[in-house]
Amino acid sequence: MSAETQLRLTERWLALEHEAIWVLGLVGARFPDLAGAARKDLAAHRTTRDRLGGVVESLGGRPAGPRPSYAVTDPRDAAAARALVQDVESRIAATCVRLVAVTEDKARDRAVRGLRTAALGQVRWGAEPEPFPGLD
Repeated sequence: MSAETQLRLTERWLALEHEAIWVLGLVGARFPDLAGAARKDLAAHRTTRDRLGGVVESLGGRPAGPRPSYAVTDPRDAAAARALVQDVESRIAATCVRLVAVTEDKARDRAVRGLRTAALGQVRWGAEPEPFPGLD
């Protein structure tokens, strides 16, 4: 396992958590019927973001903050909003799968939990369950 690879992937995961928070804020603000679910998931992503910031630091990195905005397609309806959340959850799952492959012990456990959470998030937002989430 390369510490550099673990750091790079953890930084990627952190960046995706920032994006998920931004996307969920957007979805919750524009679609009142989705606001409750967005708020719930937003709280979970904030907790994960905060924990990952500490992990990045412990690996010798410097946690990046959120971007002012993200290049996402403006959701025109609830279905498009759900797809937007599913997409970021899918990318989080894919990053966690890569982390599972290059880590061990506590780091692997964290990545497996992240993968599970992202996969369940995809399903909660309307995606079909996948037999092996996070794999392309």
